Amino acid sequence: MGLMRSLVFGPKLVDIEWLRRKYGSTPSQFITLPNGVIAHLRDEGDSEARPIVLVHGHSEDLHTWNGLVERLIGKFRVIRFDLRRHGLTGPAPDNEYNLESYVSDLSMIINQIGIDSFVLVGHSMGGRISVKYTMENQDKVNALVLVSASGAPRKENTPLPMALRLMRNPLGRFFLKRIWSRNLAKKSLSDMVFDESSITDREIDRLWEFSKYPGSMDAMFREFAQTWDDFEPTEVGGIVTDSLLIWGEEDTICPESMGRWYDSQLLKSTMVGLPNIGHSPQFECPDRCFDEISEWIGGL
Repeated sequence: MGLMRSLVFGPKLVDIEWLRRKYGSTPSQFITLPNGVIAHLRDEGDSEARPIVLVHGHSEDLHTWNGLVERLIGKFRVIRFDLRRHGLTGPAPDNEYNLESYVSDLSMIINQIGIDSFVLVGHSMGGRISVKYTMENQDKVNALVLVSASGAPRKENTPLPMALRLMRNPLGRFFLKRIWSRNLAKKSLSDMVFDESSITDREIDRLWEFSKYPGSMDAMFREFAQTWDDFEPTEVGGIVTDSLLIWGEEDTICPESMGRWYDSQLLKSTMVGLPNIGHSPQFECPDRCFDEISEWIGGL
């Protein structure tokens, strides 16, 4: 009966309060933005230190940064949050999931926590959001770090993970909702790393449980029904902010050539390639990411 229900309606949804108890304890906080989004946020480290804002990627959440944050909070004030439709933030009241909506949320969070200048770090889709925000707020972003960011032209024909391929068309989205399982969540995470042994049961459980947050999967499908255009050279070339690019050399989702494209367009950029690392350097090698970011910031 449970299998039949799943095939008709998709996985059984979970209780939001249960998710908040499990994943939203101290130092988590929930702030209501002017547009009605209730953002799950963590603000850690020395409040007088240099602020760093972390923006996670597609189908991730603020816990994705745990390994890196453990190292950053010794030197910086670290702010991270769940994007709309992700983690404990959940679906947005306006049901909009275009790039501009994500950038607007980021801008509102920055204004609400009251920081005037900061280092902005974005991974994957969060990198694309960070690039767009920086274009519009170069007076606030005094350093930009892109970790395997999307938004650049993708020239490789290497196949995307199955879940991403299915989400690109209505029939695929219909079937994905009904076959989605913990095993597929595990496969999605494995596609993001070079060394699959780095994926723990805790990581799989979190992705699986957040995917069953009421309305989040439908919100994700609404987003994937839209087309997000790649950035134009003239757009990226207008960024004068110092930029650090960190890329896994084994990344098949946002291949290293995308990082090289950003490096060729940004006016003041430094690129670091990481051998034997996939799409999630901050997860696979947080020590190396911390060293690169900390040393680079120190040299600005």
